Amino acid sequence: MFKDHNPIINGYMQANAQQMIDGIMFVVLSVKTPFHTMKKQMDDYRANGKDSKYVWGFKRQTYDYLQEYGQDLYDELMDLHTRTKFYDNGEPIKFVGRQIWSHRDKQMMLVLTDVPGLGVVKAGFVMQMMFGRVGCIDVHNQRRLYSVDPKSLSLTKSAKDTTKLVKIDSYVNICKKNNSTQRLWDQWCEQLTDKRCNKGRFATGNDVSAYHVQALLG
Repeated sequence: MFKDHNPIINGYMQANAQQMIDGIMFVVLSVKTPFHTMKKQMDDYRANGKDSKYVWGFKRQTYDYLQEYGQDLYDELMDLHTRTKFYDNGEPIKFVGRQIWSHRDKQMMLVLTDVPGLGVVKAGFVMQMMFGRVGCIDVHNQRRLYSVDPKSLSLTKSAKDTTKLVKIDSYVNICKKNNSTQRLWDQWCEQLTDKRCNKGRFATGNDVSAYHVQALLG
């Protein structure tokens, strides 16, 4: 599932700013809607943009933000993704082992939480879709992962960067503790086959995983 489909999505979203925007809109459009509608939603969004019937409420704010700042956001994320040196108050940060990956994840998550409609959970979903990192601990995963405190996943709109980073640090560690991005993806896909609103629409978790590709790439 993850190994087959996530790299395709990563490549699509990393290719250019517009395809990154499509991926972020996929994430936001998926909020409070049955997952099996994502192909129909994405097709309508591509055809009608902000006038799509699926771009409602806060999703319109996401759309507007991405139209204005999408290229800058893409450039910043791709820079962070490949950056090998980070600094704190002008001094280089020394990393041990794979610590730099964790630092990158948190910095990229911080940038993504500036996008209207993206709290830490959906920023984690964007990271999963675009880079195969972090993950999405949505309401379905919260019910499955009993040790996760919902308060650790919430983020107020007015939060300062220092507060955001505390939440982001906690969130990234929760994703790691729960057996990695791949496991979160695969288990989410498996459990969605039994969800009432999607029941009978996906035979296997692999079908759910593949549907991400079909809906996003068109």
